Amino acid sequence: MKTFLLAHDLGTTGNKATLFDDGGRLIASAFSGYQVHYPQPTWAEQDPGDWWRAIVETTRRLLTESRVPPGDIAVVSFSGQMMGCLPVDAAGRPLRRCIIWADQRAVAQAARLAERVGEERLYRITGHRISPTYSGPKIMWVRENEPQVFAQAHKFLHVKDYIAHRMTGAFVTDRSDASGMNLYDLD
Repeated sequence: MKTFLLAHDLGTTGNKATLFDDGGRLIASAFSGYQVHYPQPTWAEQDPGDWWRAIVETTRRLLTESRVPPGDIAVVSFSGQMMGCLPVDAAGRPLRRCIIWADQRAVAQAARLAERVGEERLYRITGHRISPTYSGPKIMWVRENEPQVFAQAHKFLHVKDYIAHRMTGAFVTDRSDASGMNLYDLD
């Protein structure tokens, strides 16, 4: 009988995985860290392969330590850092490292967005202020600075959405992460 919940939280420094029973009791937890790359000042990137390895490692550790059979897992859930910019091709393969939330390279793009759309108007549309940390300005940066990557991009994903695609083959997100793009129309 499927009675366990496996939850993954893909944070900035690593993945924390937890296993709960159907009564909400914590059975086991595990953590696997990964690196943030800083190729230039104000830039911050992560390798999506590191996220996947952390998911696999923590899941195996939880199942081994708890002795819960994989078939008894009823639900697998993901949460994670937002405002990333991971361009992927139509098969979901990453085209570059993910530009994560802490990256500030898109300052000029955010300023141009504010000038063209207007800060108040964008706030009314998206519910968020314009910021270089949001995905929209980062996508603009990729378009302007890595046109070959932009041309191959089928989607731009957040961390948990990449993992969900890798597990299911479906491109999905939720409204919370979509809102962190500076592109989501609340209406």
